[in-house]
Amino acid sequence: MKKMIKKYLIVLLIINSGILLGQETRLELADKYFNQFAYNKALSLYKGAEERGADSWKIYARIANCYYNTSRPKEACEYFKLAIDADKNNRIASDFLRRYALSLQSIGAPDSEVLGAFQAYYDRIGKGKMIKGREKLDSLPQSIEKLTINSEFSDFGSFIYNDTLYFSSSRENPSKKRRLNNKLYKWTEEPFLDVYSAAILEDSDSLVLKPIHPDSSDIGFNSNAHESMITISSDKENPKMYFSGGKTDQKGRIKYNKRGTSTLKLRRASWINNRWVETTEDKDAMKFLDYELYSMSSPALSPDNRRLFFVSCAPFRDAKGQTDIFYVDINQDGSIDEEIKALPKGINTGSRESFPFVSKDGSLYFSSDGIYGDTLSLGLLDIYRVRDIDEVISGSKSVRVEHLDQPINSDKDDFAFFMAERDKDDICSPMAYFSSNRNYPDTAGEDNIYRFSMTLTKTVQGQVIDSESREPIPDAFVHLIDSLGMVLKTAQVNSKGNYSFDVECDRFYRLRASKNYFYDDLKEFDSHSESENVNLALKPFPCEIMPPFLFEYRTAELSFNDKVELLPLIEILLTNPEVTIKIESHTDLRGTEEFNQKLSHERAMSIKDYLINSEVQESQIVSAKGFGERCPIKTEEEILAAPKSKRDDLHRANRRSRFILSICEDEADNCDDQNN
Repeated sequence: MKKMIKKYLIVLLIINSGILLGQETRLELADKYFNQFAYNKALSLYKGAEERGADSWKIYARIANCYYNTSRPKEACEYFKLAIDADKNNRIASDFLRRYALSLQSIGAPDSEVLGAFQAYYDRIGKGKMIKGREKLDSLPQSIEKLTINSEFSDFGSFIYNDTLYFSSSRENPSKKRRLNNKLYKWTEEPFLDVYSAAILEDSDSLVLKPIHPDSSDIGFNSNAHESMITISSDKENPKMYFSGGKTDQKGRIKYNKRGTSTLKLRRASWINNRWVETTEDKDAMKFLDYELYSMSSPALSPDNRRLFFVSCAPFRDAKGQTDIFYVDINQDGSIDEEIKALPKGINTGSRESFPFVSKDGSLYFSSDGIYGDTLSLGLLDIYRVRDIDEVISGSKSVRVEHLDQPINSDKDDFAFFMAERDKDDICSPMAYFSSNRNYPDTAGEDNIYRFSMTLTKTVQGQVIDSESREPIPDAFVHLIDSLGMVLKTAQVNSKGNYSFDVECDRFYRLRASKNYFYDDLKEFDSHSESENVNLALKPFPCEIMPPFLFEYRTAELSFNDKVELLPLIEILLTNPEVTIKIESHTDLRGTEEFNQKLSHERAMSIKDYLINSEVQESQIVSAKGFGERCPIKTEEEILAAPKSKRDDLHRANRRSRFILSICEDEADNCDDQNN
């Protein structure tokens, strides 16, 4: 009784959902896949309907949207136009017109076509005449702000600590002795670099400049040599500042080596009585990073304070070029491991790598004028990113260098990237700082500091597995879909079934996994959380399908319920045209053998005819055979031995039809084999 109720509930559900049988099956199934964002499957079905003579504007519109949502603007344009031309009553949605205009723009169509399409969209939404000119269609660049603290000298390098912005500058320091203050650095013909600070006003984005204790002669700052590029540990109890510093003698004069040059070394200071003081302990800790002939500069700490990155031209082990990025480990007690290690192969090149910074999410940002892959930089130094640097160093992840592109990078030097600590409210768009010598209006100094609100991306990753065996499925496809149903990216998983996508933070997405001979899996996720791992499970097609439907006794006519039971099979065949089947029909043991053979043949042909009428290709049906009573599930002896009340059920078990799929034909029992 429960089975009968369940069956009729399914029938009612199908009726209420408007699923039509027969010739409408293809379009209904196409709509189903379209609404589930399986655009390629839907496209195949819509195109099949078009080839069979369907010319509705709705079909053209759906085909256009399938192409658009899978980033195929050229094909989309063809069907956008067909749909618009076929829509005589202006029933097409305004957003459809916008997509057409964007697709034309994407393929580089003539300005007149693009502007005409946009004008049609503006007319539909009642916005009046659009501003002319193709340049107005281009999106504005990301807003970049030049800080008011910049001077006519070089200002660069940023670090924020306790609502204070620290930076480096070659501006004249009024607190220095006038005689020494007039001394210029020969390379730039500007004063030597000092470290300054700017207080960040509460509840304001403004920056107010104040000098950083210039009269403190017992720290390494603001001597007659260079001091620049600081980083500060996140240890609130005992914070440490690391910085680049030149070398001076006891009288404050710059020290030169035997080559006649003055090199930089890494220094450390401690926060004592509201001042950064270089203690004896700090000096001793950093001695091993003081080389006479080679400079050490641009220190950067990992978020956990356990690793110190820096830049050097020294020929350390695995050094690659003019300057490379190295690191040392910091022990739990604060002591520094003296083994100097280079970053993994693929980050350092034969050129200049410099200005490292590691963000809270573990991404390494740095500048380089090298070449990564087959892509040239935009200018001189450009800013790059390597995600999950700890995993890259350990070898658990491979190196993938990302170029930050315009407008962060330019045709000039772009360097000293820094990202401010994120609050909960701006976790996805923190304030980022960088330095550049680009030519902007009202730019005075050689180098200037800029900032912008950065849209962060994160990685969603996971594995595609077989839902039954739980084994990974290699070569499956995973599609990343946005909240509007647009397929943003498609990736093929690796041999272990793994995939990954970079996505924008704080967005809603869907992931759809697919592979031939498996049912798709669709999952949703929100990228606001700190990490994303989304696994997808695909259910394999069965080797054989034996629906629980029953022909009525002594008839070969399919009932409505029988047709409902065939829908899953039709779906497999319509969406997988390479799949073929064999149809077997069987009778019970009642009646003569001759009658049962004829009846089973008629039943097999009845099923075949219905599948073809449902737009299954005839070539997909390898055979349709009736086997009469030759392959019973229940033997006559079993039936006669059963109580009379159970015999009808046993006869009903023999009255069946099977569909053997070609994808696993060897695994299915074959009635022909049983009778040989």
